[in-house]
Amino acid sequence: MTAVTRQRNEEKVRAALDRVWLSSRPEALSRLATLEGFLETLRSGRTNEKCLASALSAAHKLSGSLGMFGLDEASSCAAEVEALLCHESGPDIAEMAGLLRRMRNLMEATHVSARTPE
Repeated sequence: MTAVTRQRNEEKVRAALDRVWLSSRPEALSRLATLEGFLETLRSGRTNEKCLASALSAAHKLSGSLGMFGLDEASSCAAEVEALLCHESGPDIAEMAGLLRRMRNLMEATHVSARTPE
């Protein structure tokens, strides 16, 4: 495989991932909103097992999917949130808030265009 062919193949893969990210981004942001909502219930002291289960699911799915789109740092933040949610004593609210803020900033800063490779 020539360098030019390899480069074109890489561009095609990147373009395909960009298109998938564009269609997946709203769901990822919805999962982030689920985590932010859970944080608010933590702050108010109104959490329950169902809210925790939803937050754990959202964090786990974000951790697994964001890295696939090159959002490695956001994926790491989601993994850290997931770990915090598993603490027996409950998550550290300030630490979780910082991670969610960072994750939102990273996700919102990621704008791709659905380009078509030649």
